[in-house]
Amino acid sequence: MGAYLSQPNTVKTSSDGGSPGLHYGFSAMQGWRVSMEDAHNCIPELDNETAMFSVYDGHGGEEVALYCAKYLPEIIKEQKAYKEGKLQKALEDAFLAIDSKLTTEDVIKELCQIAGRPLNDHDDDKEKVAEEDDVDNEETALLHEEATMTIEELLTRYGQNCAKSVKDKAAIDGGEKGHCNKDEKAAPKEPTVNGEVEPEVGSGDRESKNCKVDEATGISSSLDTSKTRKSRAGDTMSKDASSTTEKPEVSGSKKATSSVGEAGPSCSSSAAKPQRGTKSAIFEDSENESEEAEEEEEDSEGCSEEEEEEEEDDSSEEAENEEDEDDEDSEDEEEEEEDGEEETMMPGMEGKEEPGSDSGTTAVVALIRGKQLIVANAGDSRCVVSEGGKAVDMSYDHKPEDELELARIKNAGGKVTMDGRVNGGLNLSRAIGDHFYKRNKNLPPEEQMISALPDIKVLTLNEEHNFMVIACDGIWNVMSSQEVVDFIHEKINEKDETGELRQLSSIVEELLDQCLAPDTSGDGTGCDNMTCIIIRFDPRQKPLSEGSKRKLEEAESAEEENCSETNKKLKQE
Repeated sequence: MGAYLSQPNTVKTSSDGGSPGLHYGFSAMQGWRVSMEDAHNCIPELDNETAMFSVYDGHGGEEVALYCAKYLPEIIKEQKAYKEGKLQKALEDAFLAIDSKLTTEDVIKELCQIAGRPLNDHDDDKEKVAEEDDVDNEETALLHEEATMTIEELLTRYGQNCAKSVKDKAAIDGGEKGHCNKDEKAAPKEPTVNGEVEPEVGSGDRESKNCKVDEATGISSSLDTSKTRKSRAGDTMSKDASSTTEKPEVSGSKKATSSVGEAGPSCSSSAAKPQRGTKSAIFEDSENESEEAEEEEEDSEGCSEEEEEEEEDDSSEEAENEEDEDDEDSEDEEEEEEDGEEETMMPGMEGKEEPGSDSGTTAVVALIRGKQLIVANAGDSRCVVSEGGKAVDMSYDHKPEDELELARIKNAGGKVTMDGRVNGGLNLSRAIGDHFYKRNKNLPPEEQMISALPDIKVLTLNEEHNFMVIACDGIWNVMSSQEVVDFIHEKINEKDETGELRQLSSIVEELLDQCLAPDTSGDGTGCDNMTCIIIRFDPRQKPLSEGSKRKLEEAESAEEENCSETNKKLKQE
């Protein structure tokens, strides 16, 4: 909903004016918002026979709304259709023309100045975004390519890395064997309960663990599984050995048993052979030696069989893990692509913060020429005419969830979220600016997700049409069209202390106060910027009163009579 002030800013900018045949009054108020992003035009004489009134409700900044208020009147007059008297076509062309101007470098710089953004930051951001776009395009192309590949092709692509890791593992195992042999030969051993020498946990196991950390590069999941299985196999072997040998316990037997269990995973290495030689030199009992030798041979055979099974399991697990990882990667890629589509449609997600790209404005413009009222609207601001006290909508609020708008948004590659926002961003579907949503190069500007093409309505004014209201959604979100017409209709004929009819701007000010929320605890209704214009079609304050006009006409006729009489006398003379 945007950031709010602790107290609303109720200072109002108001004015009144008019021309023969109409009178207007407007007022604008910032309200609870931290900044004012609305703008407007009140031009009773756009040319000799045309009046223009408009309201612009900016979002993402005030710059686009202010730019439209400054330049759109002249852009309308410059259109070929306007010069030909085709006001409807002129309004459509002018909306699209000013929207396209917002992408030019000169206009972007002017928008930066209006918004107070430094131009250098704009240039740096532009270069940064270009570099990031190149990287993103390469990654996206790779992801799309891999998404279309089969599992076999993915295994072929990434299997080379796996084979290389297996070779590295074998080389590390060989180095580990030699290193462990040297340590075991050099270090003196003490007998354990089973008649075996207790291995030094501090050296051999530490070296083995270090080697396995290197092995874990690339295929961590399968090696972790095999490591767990090997340790369990070592525990089983130590239990079998202790059950077959019935010797009295030596102090520290618990420690010895646990050490044997930890040494289990490396029983496939050549360290087992020097252990047997050392053991036979310490013990003199030949029977125990023979029994231990047989047990150790059985253990070594069991270890070798277990290792072969574990290697087969490891290879199958590696293949399964690779398949699982590939499946997960493909799912992650699809999710990333979906997320990426959403993120690319959110202004600022790629680091691109540029006026006219991450900011825009609604626009509702009314032209009055003679008895013709032509209204163009893009967005959710609104124009309403009072016809004998009945509200007649002269514009249509463009919301993303509407059927026509939704079809265009989807056709352009966008979507509407559950809260009625285009790709989770804008809660309206037509606007000037917001070029972040207008990047589909295969579609014309009017068919983009956010379109600047206005809807046009035409009305022939008659005596029943007494006034018109143009306002932003800060008013219409609080009151309906009929409620606003009723509110104004009750007050438009009231008189002030001097006996004159109330100024229209004072009625608008009262309307703004009526719509202002008492606090910001609600859903944001009544907390927006508010701008409203009332145009009364019958003249309330004429340039000259009827009496003054009669006196002027009598004086002019008298002068003409005097001139004619003078001319007659001159001719006679």
